[in-house]
Amino acid sequence: MLKSNQPQLGIIALTSQGALLARRIGELMHGNVFLPERFAAPSEQSFGKGQFTTTCQRLFHEMDGVICIMATGIVVRTIAPLIQDKTVDPAVLVVDERANHVISLLSGHVGGANAWTTQLAKLLKSDPVITTATDTEHVQALDTLAQCVDGWYPDFKANTKFYNSRLAAGDPVDLWLDPDFETAFSDLSGFRQLSTLADATTEVPLVIVSDKVNFDKQPNSVQVIPRVNALGIGCRKDVTFSMMQTAFTQFCIEHQLAWRSVCALGSITKKQHEGAIHYLADTLNVPVTFYSAEALQPASAHYPQSAFVAKTVGVGNVASAAAETLTGQPTVTDRFAREEITIAMSRKSFHPSR
Repeated sequence: MLKSNQPQLGIIALTSQGALLARRIGELMHGNVFLPERFAAPSEQSFGKGQFTTTCQRLFHEMDGVICIMATGIVVRTIAPLIQDKTVDPAVLVVDERANHVISLLSGHVGGANAWTTQLAKLLKSDPVITTATDTEHVQALDTLAQCVDGWYPDFKANTKFYNSRLAAGDPVDLWLDPDFETAFSDLSGFRQLSTLADATTEVPLVIVSDKVNFDKQPNSVQVIPRVNALGIGCRKDVTFSMMQTAFTQFCIEHQLAWRSVCALGSITKKQHEGAIHYLADTLNVPVTFYSAEALQPASAHYPQSAFVAKTVGVGNVASAAAETLTGQPTVTDRFAREEITIAMSRKSFHPSR
């Protein structure tokens, strides 16, 4: 089954009081604690005198988030040369050593600093300090809306700025959710949710959340494409790249599927050397997982069996079984066959979140 990557969190302190808090946060947030040698136990990760800057900067490059227990000015001066862009910078939080305040300093939405700040402040009973406009106005933001479904949308910076500015200002922004994703969100504050796309007007900017392409492009709109669809792939030996490309394209056309919605591929281990499967994974920039016949057997039992396929690879079907095994969810499409290739799709489950 697809694994959700656990974010890596680094926690660094400078003082003895800060070290105590760092250990506490490390336990609460399942993070990696880094302390000055004079305050660290033998089993703890530490840095020597004069090594704070290099250690903090290393965490900036290696971690998804960094919690700094120290003065904000120290953090700003230390990370300033490293800051690149909100799409790649890690989340940076600052906490005073008495845990009075938890500050979201960098990468609030995309990096998750705002969410971590809210979580940590609750755990420490601290005051969360979040200055992002949409958060202070208590409205949803386009980029955090997309994160709920691991969504992609074009012109990330420009669209994020445009839509979030309107939401923060209280200006109208319409939202249409594909029925498959209506349960994915618990907070739609600031958006005017439409029942149908026909209710949209060109005067009001529109956000569409869908993994489909079966609607006309709306003016003054942006589509968020959830990256939640996993494809199981079966094929005969030595199918060509062209055959795989054709089969995938036809599959997307038949199901009116946005290709960017594909998040993973899966097949059986006997196909792990098929170049066409790796070609498709590389083209889509998604991971591919190969399962043994034994691992596919439980899911395979849920779908029609082929005696020939069972004799050849040891399990009665591959595409549907691999798709279900990837996500732990039943397939949402029938088995598709073209160019001596079979494809089936399942969808990752998601839980309402902000």
